[in-house]
Amino acid sequence: MPGARVLVAAVAMALAGGLTACGNDDSSSSPNAASKADFCRTFNQLGADTSPRRAADELSRVGTPSDISASARRGFDVLVAHLRELRPGANPGDVTQMVRGLHSQDAEDVRAFITYYATECQGLPGDSSS
Repeated sequence: MPGARVLVAAVAMALAGGLTACGNDDSSSSPNAASKADFCRTFNQLGADTSPRRAADELSRVGTPSDISASARRGFDVLVAHLRELRPGANPGDVTQMVRGLHSQDAEDVRAFITYYATECQGLPGDSSS
């Protein structure tokens, strides 16, 4: 759905636009054995009206597939942790600002996660009716 694509686009644009060095080493204890279909479906079902906190909760609940690289998994954890810190009415500009505040290693890991998501979820159904 559009909400996930907006989030991914905002994060990707912010990563392309430069970063500062004020990091966050939070990591989550999200599952790491999600099916690709469940992972992509959960991410894609986030709507434009989904709060950052709810998005973080949903993504944490499903976790990531086991074949994700360590860097991409860490990027997922960093993204989820930072989403939890955004205000409920956050917009793509707020996401951009959040990403610009990432430590360079965190940004590299988030970039790896965005690449993983874009590669693995492209063309997969966004709902269970397929």
